[in-house]
Amino acid sequence: MTGPNAGSADAEALRIFLRLIRPTPLADPYPLYTRLRDTAPFLPIRFPGMPVGYLVSTFAGCSRLLRDPGFGPPTRAHLDALRPGWRDNAFTRCLYRSMVFLAGPGHRKRRQVASPYFTTRQISTFRGELSQIADMLVDRLAEHGRGPVDLMEHLALPFASLSLGRLLSIGDDEAIRLGRLARQAGSVFEQFATAEQHRVVAQAGDELAARLAVIVAGPRGEAEDNLLARVAAGHAGADEQERLGAVVLLFGAGFDSPASMVGLGTKLLLDHPEQARLVTDQADLAPRAVQEILRYEPPVQLVVRAALGPAELEGTQIPAGSMIFGLIAAANRDPAQVKEPEVFDVTRDRVPSLSFGAGPHYCLGAYLAIIQGEVLFPRLLRRFPGLRQAGPPVYRAPGSTLRGLEYLPLFLDS
Repeated sequence: MTGPNAGSADAEALRIFLRLIRPTPLADPYPLYTRLRDTAPFLPIRFPGMPVGYLVSTFAGCSRLLRDPGFGPPTRAHLDALRPGWRDNAFTRCLYRSMVFLAGPGHRKRRQVASPYFTTRQISTFRGELSQIADMLVDRLAEHGRGPVDLMEHLALPFASLSLGRLLSIGDDEAIRLGRLARQAGSVFEQFATAEQHRVVAQAGDELAARLAVIVAGPRGEAEDNLLARVAAGHAGADEQERLGAVVLLFGAGFDSPASMVGLGTKLLLDHPEQARLVTDQADLAPRAVQEILRYEPPVQLVVRAALGPAELEGTQIPAGSMIFGLIAAANRDPAQVKEPEVFDVTRDRVPSLSFGAGPHYCLGAYLAIIQGEVLFPRLLRRFPGLRQAGPPVYRAPGSTLRGLEYLPLFLDS
């Protein structure tokens, strides 16, 4: 930004940004995102001990950040600045060696190991299984009577756990345990988590990694024939930590966003009853509804990239090694990209969003998450036409990177 008001605009934008990264989650951060994007769409930021950084909040800027090979995941040096001591924890030590933290040929090689299992054709064959899981859990939900009942505890988390567990040939009880651990460990991706959250991540993450290692190796140390074991075995030449990192990433990423989508999507539909009626009455709207939920309330709000060399973004020259924070949640509501972006409209023609990322790191599980929503939301709304909130929700903390609900009490009027 240039001109006589550039400094004051940046100062105001920085104040907004600091409000967004506080430890307490915001029930509705989106007005702040809008003000930030309108005030300083490309904002220089600096934290003690970290390289120079920037925050980009436009759709064009975030899309370029994710697609341009000149930008990649944070390097080991960046991780040292962001997470001092990460090498001392078994969970982060293996996770940070997974493909999500690689760029270029190394990333492509690792991605090719898992991608054949997540093609549209492959995942389409799983729709029937997802329908059975959804029916079972909705039936169990009905056993709570009128309620109130916590949607996250009794539907969102078990649906994500069992869906992934069945896909990966993990027993239902163990899948539920792994899902709970993955939810606790998910804050590993929070850029501004507290010391206590880091402690919880380390404890839950270590147990998650240990349990997944047993599944891969088999209870007697004999390699199992399941998807996790095949992915681990496909990392030829990798050491044990890297193979385990691939497995931890596969389960953690495959669980977390779908669980958040169920909670956030249900609340959105209850907040917009006319849109919920459309989803209930018109089966063909389910795919659009899921895409709109993910655009409007993306479970991943912020991504981090590093400039792998001298680069340019939003008209600014960026030194090599700079860190760039892409505010996906603001980009998805950029009026330069979406007409009436603040309107939640399940009939909207498909519009580009960055909820699953873009470019080389586009989410492998995107199609699985979409059909999970297509299967579950219409079933839930039809089974409980009087579904309504029974009290205020509790959001994940801090929520600056990963948005979701911890608690959503509902009355199950049918």
